[in-house]
Amino acid sequence: MQEKHGKKFAEDLQYEGRDKVYVDVDRMINEGMAGGTVHRLDSSPNIEESHDLYPEDPPNE
Repeated sequence: MQEKHGKKFAEDLQYEGRDKVYVDVDRMINEGMAGGTVHRLDSSPNIEESHDLYPEDPPNE
């Protein structure tokens, strides 16, 4: 336990890098939550068309 006291840790990021990439948009697509808004009509729910995605640059290599 004494070893930890001498080491420095990286500071927390304010937005964890999410202000530069669309992490939440990717998560929504992967989990199937980008289908639009769900409306209830009588007893059957209807899902709108999916939302357009923002244009992005390809990842750096």
